[in-house]
Amino acid sequence: MPLPKWLLIAKNEYRLRINRIRQIKSFFPFLVIALLAVYVAYIAPLIANLFIDDLLAFFLSQLALAMVPVLLFMIFFYLTILPITYTLQGMQTGQVEIFLAAPIKPSDVLLGEFLGVLPFYAIFITIIAGFFTAALTPLGLSLLQIFIIVLIFAIIFLSALWMGTVIAAVIRTRFAKSARGKDIGKALSLVIALPMVAIMYAIIGGGFTEALTDPGTNELTRLLLGFLPSSWGADIILDFAANPANIGIVGFETLIRITGLIVFFVSSLWIGTKLASRIYSIEPTNFNASKVKSDGFFYKTIRVFGGSGSFSNLLVSVFKDYTRRLENLSRLVYILGLLALINIFLMEESTDPGDALIMGIFLFSFLAVLVVGQIAMGGKESVFIHKKAPSGISRLIKARLIQSWLVAIPIGAIVTSISLLQVPFIDLFTLVGYTGLMAQLIAANVVLALGLALLRPEFSENSREQMMGLMVNAQIVLFLSIGIFIGAQAILNISFFYTFLLQSIVIWIIGFVVLQLGKSKLTNIE
Repeated sequence: MPLPKWLLIAKNEYRLRINRIRQIKSFFPFLVIALLAVYVAYIAPLIANLFIDDLLAFFLSQLALAMVPVLLFMIFFYLTILPITYTLQGMQTGQVEIFLAAPIKPSDVLLGEFLGVLPFYAIFITIIAGFFTAALTPLGLSLLQIFIIVLIFAIIFLSALWMGTVIAAVIRTRFAKSARGKDIGKALSLVIALPMVAIMYAIIGGGFTEALTDPGTNELTRLLLGFLPSSWGADIILDFAANPANIGIVGFETLIRITGLIVFFVSSLWIGTKLASRIYSIEPTNFNASKVKSDGFFYKTIRVFGGSGSFSNLLVSVFKDYTRRLENLSRLVYILGLLALINIFLMEESTDPGDALIMGIFLFSFLAVLVVGQIAMGGKESVFIHKKAPSGISRLIKARLIQSWLVAIPIGAIVTSISLLQVPFIDLFTLVGYTGLMAQLIAANVVLALGLALLRPEFSENSREQMMGLMVNAQIVLFLSIGIFIGAQAILNISFFYTFLLQSIVIWIIGFVVLQLGKSKLTNIE
């Protein structure tokens, strides 16, 4: 008897995921199961025991009544957007076209893709569920209660992943129809994570936890989240924590909530498969012709920075290519969102310019990497075109450097000025001096980020691969910036201003060295 088609697709999807580890793929499942068993039996209880007193006090407190639903909602939301983000970054329809060219139902495609990645999501589910059960076990829960808690996590997380898979399918077949749609999808892939970051920052330092101790806020939070399936599971966990080894007291409520979770998951699964025929509709890609207009005041101003001659045309062309890609603009929105969230939730009222600028010193290095992005936005072919021109590579690097400065420095200067204006009684000389110093530090970070982009050129159009390369460069620049700052403070024991100045000089020197090395590599690329 032949296997169901959705199962064949699931097996194919799984094999694609483990293709990069083909050396161990034969015993990969057994290795993962063994490691997870060790984690659940030993590591999770060991970690929970380190904080056992605080954890027990938390689960039995008034704060847990609203905090546990919030935590489960965050995990539910994260697992929902995870397939969406993955799809937005890839935005490929070729695999779906191959599936639909065969005599197979769209529902089989959707279900097969979901089941194919499910083993990898199950690892994450086991880690979270294992820690929760290890933290609750000292309360004296029965084996039945522990089993129900694990079942709750599985149902909630699988529901979130399935909903994310269905939404991702809608996005893939809608946005991938045109080049503009793909650009919008790539732009959304980064910005969509900001709400999760905002909630996390609010919990860490925004007074959100303290606000939940107020009975009114606590009750309002539970009311707002009470309609979500994650809250139904949270209520069961809290009931078990309050009544360990005595499921009879809350047996009826537990049965109703578990039934609701199962009905929700089965309903979402049924609705998703029924809508699959509408979701997967591949149509020819639309090609829209661009209408070229004369340069306005903005691009005429950009042309001034390029001077006279052909280089000004190259600079304007590079700048237009950067601003017309929504993915680049979304990276700016993301870093500005992070800066705003940090200032709202994590930064206390500053009484000194150093306190107001300390986070910007490190985050602006991240800004520089995101602004620079990949060196040649047109791919490797664009590099070869420039290589054919006299001094083409040098002119391309110069244009990308000026373009990145024109984007990063004004943003950094404005954010720095806003942060400094919050310092009481700051004078104009200090405001202008520190803003100028931050602007040249950002310029140095751009030089370093551009050099790293040249040393590790990424020509792929796939957003996932691009972001992985950018994150590596961002970590290098960030840790270098932190290392220089802390080293200057600890070894030289100098003031914040001179540490700031020394950091800028060192990054300028390292940046120019890395830029020259990167230029040589790009010149010799084949």
